[in-house]
Amino acid sequence: MNSTFRHLLGLKSTPVSQLLPEEIHLPALGERWTLKYLQTASGWVQARSNGGGVLVASGKVGDYQEVLRGLRRWLVRRARFSFLPWLDELSQCAGFSFGSTAIRGQRTRWASCSSRGTISLNFRLLFLDPDVVRYVFNHELCHTVHLNHSKDFWRLLASLEPGYRELNLRVKRGMEEVPEWAKGH
Repeated sequence: MNSTFRHLLGLKSTPVSQLLPEEIHLPALGERWTLKYLQTASGWVQARSNGGGVLVASGKVGDYQEVLRGLRRWLVRRARFSFLPWLDELSQCAGFSFGSTAIRGQRTRWASCSSRGTISLNFRLLFLDPDVVRYVFNHELCHTVHLNHSKDFWRLLASLEPGYRELNLRVKRGMEEVPEWAKGH
């Protein structure tokens, strides 16, 4: 972000780690979004697609934390819109069933599966490669059968993801792919 733009947003002395993104790349979906910021009288920030790969964040855009909250809300909506049909498709193809789904912003987990079959997915999966995201989805779907990491669980996962060991290592390094502004620290 250039210094003129930062100054217009009241971010003149903002540390580099707190700069607002000019672009959002979502490898999981193969999307790139160019950001436009629009100061309005609203006390909060709302991010909406303007079509053509443009995302407009409008409202109190001079407030760094409020902008981040607005962008994260948009990421949750984007994940819900894209991940839930993808998870359903994988579930149907493999013959699994699960209860409900939730999109969250867990700090230490990419996903989880409860004993009731509720699968919670982290919106930050949007920043990972599609094959890694598919692996996480299949991992959680396997937990609907084996709610543990037993040999039977890993055998079932291997039947869906033959390269699961490499994918598991990539998941563990996945937070390196998430931009600082999206980590929520």
